[in-house]
Amino acid sequence: MVSHVRLENQQNYRQQVCLSCMTGLYGCRWKRYRRSTEPTTVIEKTFLLITILAFAFMAMWLYYWIIAENSADDFNWFMWTTTNSWFHWFTLVFTLTIIAFIYTTFLVLLAIAHCITGQQLHLYIVHKVTIIILLCACIAFCITLTELWPEEWDLLFISLQVTAPILQIMGVVILTFLTWPLAGIWWKSTSSTAFRWVTFIAYSCLLLFVYLCPLAFLTPCMLGHNSLPKRPLIMTHKGAPMLAPENTELSFQKAASYNIYGFESDVRISLDGIPFLMHDSTLERTTNVHKVFPNRTKHSAEFFTFEELQQLDAGSWFLQKNPFYTAKRMSKAEKQQIKNQTIPSLTKLMQVAKHYNNKSVIFDLFMPPSGHPYRGNFTEQTVSFIKASGIQEHQIWWLSDFKRDWVLKNAPDFEQTATTSMAPKDFKRFQIVHMNAEYSQVTDQDIQDFKKINISTNIYTVNKPWLYSLYWCIGVKSVTSGACQVLQSVEAPIWHTTPQIWRIIWILEDCVSLICVVLIFVFQRYRETHSQRYRFPRRPSNPEAISLHTNRTFPHNHGKKSDRELLYRSNEDTPMPAPAGDASINHRPHNGYEDIPSPDGTSSPTDSLPDPQHEEIRMTLE
Repeated sequence: MVSHVRLENQQNYRQQVCLSCMTGLYGCRWKRYRRSTEPTTVIEKTFLLITILAFAFMAMWLYYWIIAENSADDFNWFMWTTTNSWFHWFTLVFTLTIIAFIYTTFLVLLAIAHCITGQQLHLYIVHKVTIIILLCACIAFCITLTELWPEEWDLLFISLQVTAPILQIMGVVILTFLTWPLAGIWWKSTSSTAFRWVTFIAYSCLLLFVYLCPLAFLTPCMLGHNSLPKRPLIMTHKGAPMLAPENTELSFQKAASYNIYGFESDVRISLDGIPFLMHDSTLERTTNVHKVFPNRTKHSAEFFTFEELQQLDAGSWFLQKNPFYTAKRMSKAEKQQIKNQTIPSLTKLMQVAKHYNNKSVIFDLFMPPSGHPYRGNFTEQTVSFIKASGIQEHQIWWLSDFKRDWVLKNAPDFEQTATTSMAPKDFKRFQIVHMNAEYSQVTDQDIQDFKKINISTNIYTVNKPWLYSLYWCIGVKSVTSGACQVLQSVEAPIWHTTPQIWRIIWILEDCVSLICVVLIFVFQRYRETHSQRYRFPRRPSNPEAISLHTNRTFPHNHGKKSDRELLYRSNEDTPMPAPAGDASINHRPHNGYEDIPSPDGTSSPTDSLPDPQHEEIRMTLE
């Protein structure tokens, strides 16, 4: 009989590194004996769907944070007010989102590879727990941001007016590439016919949706070159906060070195009635008040006299916290100049505006807190300082609603600017010529309606070229930006094209994709049914699934025999030496083969087995 122990000892399994890595990374099945080609269980299929859902969530969040980068400074400031701790919160969240997206993408690709190679899906328990945590974190984060930062969801939908064509092209390319493994799995599937056709119809509907979604696109940047509006003017937000400390004289001077239209700032009234520039209600974030006045760190900025405010360092925090990662690239002279910055007065801002070719000025005027001596007449105090500075009145975009009637009477040449909170019936009464609105507060149609009644629109805060390009195509007069040095380099709207060119691109890419999808399905069908006719036949997808009972056909023999039958007929075992004088042994065939009982107990005729056939059986077992 055949020595099975000897047969096992002679089997030299090949190292399948790729297969081991695939099953090991996905399900911690690094050893060959732990792998399986049995059908995937319902639980594992459920976790596959959960993994795909987590991947979709992470893709959405990655896109969300890419778009929200326009408001990264606002997010950091929001976290500052919430946690009272300054940190690069946006960078942290963005980095974690990228890592989570790569992780879920990797798991989805491994799952697809399992399906292609016929391996049983078995997600490791650590992956299962991680995926559930990621999914719950995404849902919790979604609810939290909806409550605390709802305007960013508006920006997300606004961004689709620019990115929708690019996303559509990416979707077509991705689905076309995914057709290759999906078609192969679909033709090889042993599921019921109904399930296979439901899967096919669902995939076809998804593909059809991606093909036809451009019909619903509303993209302002798809217009003729002759229809392109004038480039929007740029109002700097708190000066150039990426290049110098916000709301300092140096910040506005750096902003003025670019081709900007005006300055935007925040004005408060000191305890002795002098208007000064400060965004926050306290001095804690942007000054060293904790060193100079340690007992008044939490006090409102308005309860300091201007002389006390001048004692504070308003620049060193920029070098220490490096909020925009620009401080390290500055020279020693620039850093020293930053350290010498103090809190400027409104008069100083007016002087800078006059010095740099009469820039326009718009600012938020904050009412002093209760108990402040100028709470009742802060508007009059501010207007008097503006007029005393000698700046031309038409350079002031008056934004405050406090005592607007009085301002109209005493400073009639101020350009009255409204916010979206003002009722349309009051536009004519207050002689409104500008509308200052956040991107989430007005629609494209609102901007066109304002234009019809001779009211220009200023949108804030626009820091990214894609958003600037969008409002350029919509036709706003100006935008407020904290990145004037970035927007200044935008010479034309990005992704701007004519409707005719986009229609050609859309139809061409859809047709090419459809042809590729059809050819892939046809080829995969042919590959599945006629694989034996290829010049190089496909090897079994799962080598360890080959059985000794598998029928095999050899070129020299038209009959099919199983590996077990062939092994039983081999001379794998060396014949035992015969006792002397035993004549029966001397009459054995000289080729060393004899009748060996087959597995069913019957005797088989002697069949010589050439050495090459031995090697082929051994390779099969490997």
